[in-house]
Amino acid sequence: MENYDVIVVGAGISGMSFAHYASKANFNVLILEKEDRVGGSFHTQNMENENTGFWVELGAHTCYNSYRNLIEVMEDCGIIDQLSKRAKVPFRLLADGQVKSFTSQINFLELLTSIPKAFSKKKEGETVASYYGSILGKKNFRRVFTALFSAVPSQNADEFPANALFKKRERRKDILKHYTMKKGLGSITDEMAKHHNIEIKYNTDIGKIDKMDKGYKIKTNQGVFESNHLAICTSITSVPELIVGFAPDLADKIAKIKFQKIESYGVIVLKDATGIKPFAGLVPIDDDFFSVVSRDTIDDQKYRGFTFHFKPDILSTEQKLDKACQILGITKDQILEIFEKLNIVPSLRLGHYDLVDQIDQDLKGQNLFISGNYFAGLSIEDCVSRSKAEVGRMASQP
Repeated sequence: MENYDVIVVGAGISGMSFAHYASKANFNVLILEKEDRVGGSFHTQNMENENTGFWVELGAHTCYNSYRNLIEVMEDCGIIDQLSKRAKVPFRLLADGQVKSFTSQINFLELLTSIPKAFSKKKEGETVASYYGSILGKKNFRRVFTALFSAVPSQNADEFPANALFKKRERRKDILKHYTMKKGLGSITDEMAKHHNIEIKYNTDIGKIDKMDKGYKIKTNQGVFESNHLAICTSITSVPELIVGFAPDLADKIAKIKFQKIESYGVIVLKDATGIKPFAGLVPIDDDFFSVVSRDTIDDQKYRGFTFHFKPDILSTEQKLDKACQILGITKDQILEIFEKLNIVPSLRLGHYDLVDQIDQDLKGQNLFISGNYFAGLSIEDCVSRSKAEVGRMASQP
């Protein structure tokens, strides 16, 4: 039976960043991952039929110079020189079946009379709808901004806490304001996986986790493993099931966090296949998808790529194909490759941070650590920051 300082369940950005910080602190780390790759929502999909180097993202799309912890991790991995600048192409709105600018749909008289409220109105205790509806105008919010804000987390964001959706962070002025990587965001987690103190077992199904006097025993389809510490870094849907056997009260609290499925659908076409002008993102006023994110921000001489983030459980695979063809103005035989991925993200609500405080109180003094996008927020930096804090808690224990 193999024994480790810490076992990390899940190799998404939360699990990989936890493992990175733990290995830097000289912990011997084993990661158990159910898929055959690392990354989770860092899912860069390369073309399969040709050795082109062209890729699309099926999860996260963009990083910012305010992601200071993520940047430090990339510096640790020696890949900060692989940042790729995003081209300045616009975000567009799909309204009444036509591609339009956001400004063309805004009532500026309502905006001018509402915006002064931003100087006195506080975000605390407000939802996205109540806060931004007040400072942008209720009609503007319903007409334009509810769709725009919902495109960020790929779900209806009206009931999100207003202080959870956009956060001010100190920026690294020596880093590009917004960027991706030359080989896609997945290359970040790929590099993190190469650390010498990190071992990863792929295609691993967790059977049972037993808490022992001084650690944990984990039974899997690949054997039994023991560790002094345990880090759960999976999606929100998996956490309660994994810990309910030894931490039922904590499992019950985490199960109260709502979640949303996102059906991501990526297509690659030849550059001249569609006449639609280059764009960064396309947000519909009312449709079966939350957004289309384009690879146009990273120009390619031959291909274009588009990722549709569909609302869950509405369209079949064939209907998604029809929708993609309709929006892009192409035929099915013009699509070179298609990729699909199901992502699961939390749906934060008012009172979420009070619940997080209760969860953290339950974790105090335990050799159990939990990280994910359902604590501080959904962003990449929120995930990395949570993992860094949890490893700090682990390192401070006697």
